[in-house]
Amino acid sequence: MSRRWVTNADIMADRLGCSIEELPANLSNCDGYGELKKIVCIVKKAIRDKLGVHNKNVDDCFEEDGNNKNRRFRYIGKDNDPLAEMRNAKAINNLRQYWKFCQGSAGFFPKSWLEYFFKDCQDLLDIKVKRQKGEQVISASLDRILTNIEYLPSLYEAITNKMVMEIDYKPFEEEVITLMFHPHYLKEYNGRWHLFGHADGRVPEYGYNIALDRIQSKPRERGKVEYVPAPKHFYDAFFKDIVGVSHRKDAYKEHIVIRARSLYIYKLMDTKPLHQSYAVVKSFGTYDDGEYAEFSIDVEPNNEFYGRILQMGAGLEVVSPDSVRKEIAQRVRDLANLYPHEK
Repeated sequence: MSRRWVTNADIMADRLGCSIEELPANLSNCDGYGELKKIVCIVKKAIRDKLGVHNKNVDDCFEEDGNNKNRRFRYIGKDNDPLAEMRNAKAINNLRQYWKFCQGSAGFFPKSWLEYFFKDCQDLLDIKVKRQKGEQVISASLDRILTNIEYLPSLYEAITNKMVMEIDYKPFEEEVITLMFHPHYLKEYNGRWHLFGHADGRVPEYGYNIALDRIQSKPRERGKVEYVPAPKHFYDAFFKDIVGVSHRKDAYKEHIVIRARSLYIYKLMDTKPLHQSYAVVKSFGTYDDGEYAEFSIDVEPNNEFYGRILQMGAGLEVVSPDSVRKEIAQRVRDLANLYPHEK
């Protein structure tokens, strides 16, 4: 604890991160002035609680000088840091909360993630014991035994360390290509992890999508290659108008109206919307043309969007626009053609 003289202005300037000269002439105009007036009493009480309620030496630990306007204080006690135990106790409490979080949320993370970041830690052993004893009480629904999931931690570190990676990648129904890749962003969708970034000599310039399960060998660091970052907030905009992770060529955002044909499906969509732009158009009820609810979303229709609609079977019907309705109808016909002899 400092033994120098301090004034209310010193404390306020330190709190606001400015110089005393930058403070207003009247400190009462500053945010937090009410708390400032109590600070010395609070510190005295904390020391009194440490030494004991009836200890009279507390008042001898402080020296005060001046009137209300120019009042100043300083600590003159024997203990150089009388509140050290209190701060350490808070730090220990935070560590305990962190430990509890790590133990409790292990079910959310892939095994490779935990083993990478908790290697040689007692936490990892404790987590494994909990799993073996059947004591894990929280998990995600996704199957965590995914191809190349072991690369997830090192790819995350490559992003945070701005490290270029050389990646052997096999696009769908194409030959293996080697990419000089500048990783920017990781995203999981429907049980599949995707790495987004800049690939030298490839389009798009940013948001190039690599599915982890299509990586052919362990990515290699290339420290001598200058890293190309994404523009600020690029990925916020990249994901804003889509369901999932992909953009279709020449696609644009559509205002799509969807009809929920049962109360159950409507409630499901209402509590777990397809997209953040979800808005109710008609609440569930009986209308001239049937019983339903309608909602809208504003997205680029992509494969993930169509997949989510078809996932609900006859529970959802695309009302408009006509182009999206026709696309859904064609996919349904293609599906029905697989069962030509079934009634």
